[in-house]
Amino acid sequence: MLSQDSKGASEAYPLGEHAHIVAESEGGPRGTSVLKSEERNSYQNMILLCPTDHTRIDKDEGAWPAEKLYVTKASHELWVQETLADPVDQTQLAHQVAVTYIVDSAVQLCELEIWKDWTRMALAADPAWPRAFPDQFFEFRQRAGAAIWPAQFDELRRATLTLSILLNEAARNFMKHALYEGTVYVADPFYKSGGFNPNYDRDLGLYKDWIKRGRSLLRDATAAANWFAEVVRRDLNPMFFARTGKFVVIEGPFFPGHSIHARLIEFKEEEKATLPGSLDDIEA
Repeated sequence: MLSQDSKGASEAYPLGEHAHIVAESEGGPRGTSVLKSEERNSYQNMILLCPTDHTRIDKDEGAWPAEKLYVTKASHELWVQETLADPVDQTQLAHQVAVTYIVDSAVQLCELEIWKDWTRMALAADPAWPRAFPDQFFEFRQRAGAAIWPAQFDELRRATLTLSILLNEAARNFMKHALYEGTVYVADPFYKSGGFNPNYDRDLGLYKDWIKRGRSLLRDATAAANWFAEVVRRDLNPMFFARTGKFVVIEGPFFPGHSIHARLIEFKEEEKATLPGSLDDIEA
């Protein structure tokens, strides 16, 4: 039974009572039924009534058979759901779940927390990638592409897809000429060919182009990571990577005499406006 204090008094007055549609016992109102004892006390057999209606319905079984009460209950529950429930809250909850899942996936699968460390390995003169990363980036690409994106998060959708495309392509590019050593993949200097290589100059050029493309993809991925984090901070969580700041890459020395330096890489607004559509040729 529901109750509420009356004008702050110590006594309470009833607002509604939980009534049985089919009586709890065989001798009660509408008690003749095939329902078992546990079924008679289940939610499906209970209805909320005010005290007056509870008494009236139990005294007039002819006017209020069990079937009519079941229909009345179902109709009322449908009315409550359609009229009183807040569809905006339910929609917001669904949006929250979908977007939070993608943001959490990005942090985990893209290794955002150690971005500077792992990209330093991948951008070194002799690049190396942790063993699990290519599979992680592929998994993130699948999640980002399959996500249900609320309309109000369109820029987050574009930033996320851009990040997923660039990281996945960087991994695909690296794995074309990678060797597995222990816990990491390392670059395979295929131009050396284990001995005399009559196509040495050609293969060395191909190797340098491969290295150059890998670095370009990772720099662009860093810009995408900064764009992604910027939108998350603006639209979802102002504290997202607020303590550690923006993502940077450590590069060099690639050649003798060159110094190591950190680079902050970000897309310009006009570049963002074209993404991820301008990357369509990457995954072709």
